[in-house]
Amino acid sequence: MKRRTSEAAFETAIESVLLGEGYTPLDGTGFDRERAIFPDAALDFIRATQAKVWEKLAALHGEQTGARVLESLCKWLDTHGTLATLRHGFKCFGKTLRMAFFRPAHGLNPELEARYQANRLGLTRQLHFSPKSEKSLDVVLSVNGIPVVTLELKNPLSGQTAANAIHQYRNDRDPREPIFVFTKR
Repeated sequence: MKRRTSEAAFETAIESVLLGEGYTPLDGTGFDRERAIFPDAALDFIRATQAKVWEKLAALHGEQTGARVLESLCKWLDTHGTLATLRHGFKCFGKTLRMAFFRPAHGLNPELEARYQANRLGLTRQLHFSPKSEKSLDVVLSVNGIPVVTLELKNPLSGQTAANAIHQYRNDRDPREPIFVFTKR
């Protein structure tokens, strides 16, 4: 009897390890394909870590606060890219909002440590990323709702190699899709 091997088992193994290291599962149905972000995860992070700024924005925008923040975030990502946005935050109606907090240099400030611990690393399996098709990525890793890593897994036991993944990215993935535009996401 021939033993079957699949990428799904590899995905499960990777997921198991990363979930054990603090990643949280993010459901792919919450992914906004047009904007290439997980809007609920991004807004939850901002509300949880920057409540005072959120309150000031809510006083201006009321029920539209979330929509305005996401609009500003996406414009900032399109202009400055993911890495700059994660490093420095973004402006929303004169207020700076952070999308990630980095490990403090020392443990003397518990507030900085708490902010760092509030980061949410997300893992999504089989993410349907395109607004035009139902193509999916095997695994997507995100920081506070912003995708930062996409993975196409290949199984050498079924005759696949890294060259197959490279070929898939080059020939089967449109670099103009929002999630793949290098200078924006």
